[in-house]
Amino acid sequence: MQLEYNSPNLVQRFLLVLFYHQTTRHQPWFECNPPSTSQGTTSSNLCYGLDPFEGKPPLHLWGNRWLSQSHECQWAGITCETVKSKEKQVTWLHMYRNQLNGPLPWEITLLPELKQLLLAWNMLTGVLPPELQFQESSPLHFLNLAWNEFIGTIPARWFENLNEQSAKLATLGISSNRLTGTIPSEVGLFPLKELYLENNTLTGSLPRELFDQTSFQLLNLRNNDLTGILPSEIVLLTNLQVLKLDHTGIGGSLHSEIGLLSQLGWIGVTFTNMQGTIPGELYGLKNLHTFAISNCNFSGTISSSLGQLTKLSTLHLANNQFHGSLPSEIEALTQLDNLLVNGNNELTGTVPVSLCQNYFADEKKSLRFVADCLPNTQTGVAAIQCTCCTSCCDETGVCLAS
Repeated sequence: MQLEYNSPNLVQRFLLVLFYHQTTRHQPWFECNPPSTSQGTTSSNLCYGLDPFEGKPPLHLWGNRWLSQSHECQWAGITCETVKSKEKQVTWLHMYRNQLNGPLPWEITLLPELKQLLLAWNMLTGVLPPELQFQESSPLHFLNLAWNEFIGTIPARWFENLNEQSAKLATLGISSNRLTGTIPSEVGLFPLKELYLENNTLTGSLPRELFDQTSFQLLNLRNNDLTGILPSEIVLLTNLQVLKLDHTGIGGSLHSEIGLLSQLGWIGVTFTNMQGTIPGELYGLKNLHTFAISNCNFSGTISSSLGQLTKLSTLHLANNQFHGSLPSEIEALTQLDNLLVNGNNELTGTVPVSLCQNYFADEKKSLRFVADCLPNTQTGVAAIQCTCCTSCCDETGVCLAS
C-alpha cells in the first residue's frame, strides 16, 4: 500500500509496523507473519492462524498477514471502527498465543482509539514500560499482558496524575509473569474494576490505598509472597464480587463486616495464614458460590446457617481446626458439587446422600466430595459418614479414592 505523507492512516500503520518489528526481535511470530516476496496474489496474503498450544484456529487470529499490502485494519488480530467520521481506527489488538517476543513496544498505546490490548500467552520480556499510555484521554479500558516473561516491578507511573473522571482503564491483567516488588499504593488512585496480579513474586502487605476504590469488582492476588493482614477496609469495596488471596502469606481474620459485601460471590483464601472463626454475617452473602478457606488456621464450629448459602457450588474447609458436627442443613445446598471437609480431626457428622443424588441423576455433572470417612486408625470409626464421597481420608491425612 502506497501512502502519502498526509494519509490519514500513516501514523497508525507506522505504529503497527513498529509493533511487528519490535515483537519479532528473536524469532518470527507463530502465525500471520508478512507474506514472502513470492506471494503476490491477494489470496496468498490470507492468514488463518493456529493456536500453538491447541493446534486449532483461535477466533481472533484471522485476516490478512501483517505488513501485507492490504489496509492494516484487515491484518489478523486487528479490529477497527470508524470513529468520529474519520478514517478507520484500530480499537482492538488481539494477539495472544502467537509467540510475540522481545520487549513490549509501549508506542502501540499511542493509537488514539485503542480500547483493548490483549497480548497474553506470548514471550514478551523485559520490564513493564512505564511509558504505557492509558491515562487521561486514552480510551484503553482492557489491558491483558498475562502469561509472558516480564520482570521488575509494577510501574507506579501507570497510576499517577490521573483524572478519575477521564481514566478509562477498567481491567488490568499482568498475571503469571516474573514481577517482583510491592503493589504500588498508587493503584488506589485508579478506578479499576478488575485487577489480576496472580502468579508473580510480589511481596509486602496490601496497600491501604487499594481499598479506596469502591469500583473494584475483582481482586486476584493469589500465588504471591504477600504478607501482612487482610485489613478491615476490605468492607469499603462494596462492588466486590471476587476475592482471591490463595497461596499468599496474608493473615488476619474474616471480618464480620464482610457480610456487607452483598455482591461477593467468590472468597478464596486457601493456603494463607488466615485464622479465627467464620463470622455469622458471612452466611448472609446470598450470591456466594465459592467459599474456599482450606489449609489455614480457622477454628470453631460450622454454623447451621450454612444452609442459607443456596448458590454455593464449592465449599473448601479442609485442613483447619473446625470441631463439632457438620450441620445437617448442608443438604439445602443443592448446587454443591465440590466439598472438602477433610483434615478437621474433631469434625464429625454425615454428608447427606441427598447431595449426591442430584449428580447421580445427571451424568454431565462431576462431583468431588472429600471427607474423613476412612476408619480412625485407633478407634476404627470414621469421623464423617459419607457413602458417596469421591475420596475418603483418615486422621493422619491418608486419602483413598472411593
